[in-house]
Order: sequence, then C-alpha cells, then structure tokens
Amino acid sequence: MLHALLVEDDVVFRRTLAEAVAGLGTNWATHAFGNGHDAIAFCAQAACPDLALVDLGLPDCSGVEVIRALAQQCPRTPVMVVSVFADEARVLEAIRAGALGYILKGDPSLLITQAVEQLLAGVYPLSPMLANYLFKLARPGLTPSDPNAPRLTPRETELLALIADGNSYAECAEAMGIALSGVQTHVRNLYRKLGAHSQLQAVKRARDQGLL
Repeated sequence: MLHALLVEDDVVFRRTLAEAVAGLGTNWATHAFGNGHDAIAFCAQAACPDLALVDLGLPDCSGVEVIRALAQQCPRTPVMVVSVFADEARVLEAIRAGALGYILKGDPSLLITQAVEQLLAGVYPLSPMLANYLFKLARPGLTPSDPNAPRLTPRETELLALIADGNSYAECAEAMGIALSGVQTHVRNLYRKLGAHSQLQAVKRARDQGLL
C-alpha cells in the first residue's frame, strides 16, 4: 500500500485532492490534514509518505514550513504544491524549500492526477505561467539582455520583483524569510548596482536593462 499526504484546509478541495490520488489506482491510502502542524506531527510519528500534496495558505503556518519539514524528515518523498498563490516570491520559496512541482488550483492545462503521475515518474509538473517566471528569473544570472547590465544575485532579483509588486520592506522580509535589516542591505546593494535613488527608479532601470 502506498501513502499520500494531503495538506489542505479547504474541505471541498481536500476531497478533490483525494479523488485525484484515487485516480492513480486502488493501492493508495490518503492521510488528510487541514493544518500544517498536524501534518508535520504525523510525518514525525509515521512512516514517510510516498507522495505529498501541500497547499501554501494554511490556517496555522505557511505550507512552506510543511515542505521544509518533509525535506528534513522524509527527503525521498516527492512534494507538489497545489495552491491559488501564483506570486513569484511564494513559488520560488516553495521550490527552494523542496517542492518538486507547483500547480495552480483550477489550472485547466494540468489536471491534478496527471500532474501527480508526472511527479511520480520523475517529471516536475509546473503550471505554464509559473514556468515563464522561472525562466525569466534565471535569465539575469545567465545572459542579461543588456551586456552592460549589472549582475544581480538571485536574492536581489527576488526582492526587486517583490518591490515591483508593491510589497513593503516588512512584507518582503516575511516573503523571503529574512530579517528586515537583510532587506535593507539588499536594497542598498540594488541602489548601488542600478545607480538608483528610489524604489521606483530601481524597478524602472531593472526593467529597462532586462533584469526584471
């Protein structure tokens, strides 16, 4: 018997996930939890699941915390995010935490059962709009469109995208999992590299140079 961990606070969508797993065959058992802490406790006490489907917007903690715990306790368990959150910072944070797939709820181009089958086959499923972002994120560190453009670190690029989306420094710090002072240091480095004196100017110059 194979075991699937489902971490989703919405009861209706939790049934949707269970149905998707059921579509894999009759040899799957599901263990569903409506919050992150119970799911983490279950994994600490029971055998590692063969699959984990995790939402990010949980009532007690971020789904990223669940993913990190799984990565530590059950490093061989493939984890896929199924969420409504499509903002770039959350996608990047989930992947860095250990998620091997990320699909959006209601995405018509990728059914959950199909995405799970891909994950189990070693193919990392990703909603198309998220794939576009990851390619865009990778580009600055590889071949900037402007050969004279400054080289930004991945964290600087992540912060710049958050600022461009209108997030405050405090919100950026929370999304990136760093202290506010860390955000302020990155901002100073961005201003220096981009020759900017304000957030608006930094975002504009980054876009003009193909960095954002």
